[in-house]
Amino acid sequence: MRTWTVRPALLRCVLLGLPALLALVAVTGCRAPGGLDDAGATRPIQAHPSPLPLWPVSATSAPPAAQASAVPQAPVPLPGLSAGSLTELDARAVLGAEPDLSSAERAALNGRCTGCEIRPAQYRDLNGDGSPELLTAVVAGADSEGGRAVLHVYTLRGREVLPVLTVAALPGFTAETVGEDLVVHEPTGPSAETSSTYRWNAGRMAFVDRRIKATGTDPNVPGCPADSAPTVPVVPTAGPLPRRDPTDSASPVPQGGRIPAARQGGAVQPVPTRNP
Repeated sequence: MRTWTVRPALLRCVLLGLPALLALVAVTGCRAPGGLDDAGATRPIQAHPSPLPLWPVSATSAPPAAQASAVPQAPVPLPGLSAGSLTELDARAVLGAEPDLSSAERAALNGRCTGCEIRPAQYRDLNGDGSPELLTAVVAGADSEGGRAVLHVYTLRGREVLPVLTVAALPGFTAETVGEDLVVHEPTGPSAETSSTYRWNAGRMAFVDRRIKATGTDPNVPGCPADSAPTVPVVPTAGPLPRRDPTDSASPVPQGGRIPAARQGGAVQPVPTRNP
């Protein structure tokens, strides 16, 4: 019978390391590998604003150019117009009180041009005071200065109506609000769209930035093929399909491409084909 001897030095190492091992077990417990730990409270999730369109897409054609201008630093109230809330006012009434309205805009307001349009008033809070601003736009026809549109934004100070943004845009423009930002999209080319952002700053709407996005390939640019619908590969079906043994365990494919079968006793039985 073989006996094992333990050296005194090794025994002392085991006895001295035993308390540390027990402490480690007490700390970790019986947690299984890959278990979940409580790491404390998570950070709150911040909701990002989504774009809210103002007007639908216009079908009016537009020239490949755009100009933008802002109102003066200190907005001047519209003369002879006051209200307790901008939602009480009609877009035409506000535009009619605008002394700086261009001749093309005034012709559109009075219905003296072809293809003109006064977009209905929209109300969005752009300065964060809890009261909405009034947004409207005048779209002049092709017979007025080559076709153009002007976006107007008004706010209320007391009972006075102040113009806080006047932007010239292309007739085919669209606009939306993202939170308290106003974003104007213009088709500035056959394959490009320009987006300009305006934000409340020191009592008025101020320009923030402008981005250009490609909306497709331009066939006039070398190396840029025109967009085309993807082609679907066609598998030829002419000619007889190979005959297979009906006793084969795989599903038989008879000549002609159809798979006849007869259901007997709940099982599908292959039907053999007649050889020519």
